[in-house]
Amino acid sequence: MKRPLACFAIAAGAVLPAAADTLPEQVRTEAARLQMQVDAAGTAAKARAGLKPATLAPALVGDLQRFAVAASRLSLEIDQRDGPKDLRCIFRGMAEETDVQLKAASVATTGTAQSVALSRLSHMLKDAVEIAPAVGGATALQAKTAANLKSAAAGKCETVRDF
Repeated sequence: MKRPLACFAIAAGAVLPAAADTLPEQVRTEAARLQMQVDAAGTAAKARAGLKPATLAPALVGDLQRFAVAASRLSLEIDQRDGPKDLRCIFRGMAEETDVQLKAASVATTGTAQSVALSRLSHMLKDAVEIAPAVGGATALQAKTAANLKSAAAGKCETVRDF
């Protein structure tokens, strides 16, 4: 009986500090942590440039998937508070980009191809670290813009590709 209680106490202790953070803080912290791991995986992939790349660690893939969910939740939170459309779209895009690049990394046939996908993930995670704090300042998200209020497409994000 003591063993299950000890396991529960340890698990609760690990979860409770994260619960104290705001969602933007969680996204920023997780992005910073994951960026280091993605960079390490990218370096390993580059070392196998023309060879078949190593499979990404399941723990890293799972953590990136959880990051994508948190970014989606943050996008929804911004939307529910009628926050800035650009921030909502940025975090929705991060969730989608995480999925796209994870798939690209998993089907890559060379280390070079995998490193490109991981480089894109790393860049996106760096952006998340820099942008997530802006959401905290935007929790005065009551500053609704006229564009958000009047736009028929307020629920959609524009697609802009410049690469």
